[in-house]
Amino acid sequence: MASSSTKQQSGFTLIELVTVLILLGILMSSLYLRGSPSTPSLNAQADQLARTLRHAQSLSLTQGRSLTLDVQSTTNYVVSDGGTTITDPQGTVQAFTLVNGVTLAGGDLDFDSLGRPIDATDNLIATAQTWTLSVNGSTSSVRVEPLTGFVSVTP
Repeated sequence: MASSSTKQQSGFTLIELVTVLILLGILMSSLYLRGSPSTPSLNAQADQLARTLRHAQSLSLTQGRSLTLDVQSTTNYVVSDGGTTITDPQGTVQAFTLVNGVTLAGGDLDFDSLGRPIDATDNLIATAQTWTLSVNGSTSSVRVEPLTGFVSVTP
C-alpha cells in the first residue's frame, strides 16, 4: 500500500519580500527628508527654545546660581550667568541661532538658584512671560508661568 503524502510549505515568496523592502525604503527616505535636521521648522525651533528654558532652570537649580536666558537679537539667544555665556556640564556652549528666517520676539528672563523665574529686582515674576517665534506669517509661542516656571509651547 503506497501512501502519498504532500508537504505543505508556508512562508513568503521572494517577490513578496522584495516588495516589502522597497516599500520600507520609500517610507524611510520620505521620513528622513521630512525630518532633516538641516532644515528645522518653526515648531522645532520653538521646541528648542522651550528645552533651553527648561535646561537653564535645571542648571540654575543643580548649580545653585542664577542664570539668564539672554535674547541678544531677533535671531540669537544664549544662557548666561549675568555676563558670560555658560557651558553646560557636557561641554555644550549654550548659544543658539534661529535659522530659515525664523525671528524671535521677547525679552530676557532670569532664574534664581531654585530654578524659579524672577524679574530684574530678584522677585518672582507676577505674570507669565511669552516669546513669539514667527516666519512667513506663521507663529509659535513659548510661555513660562509665574512661580512654577512651567514651560509650554503653543504652535
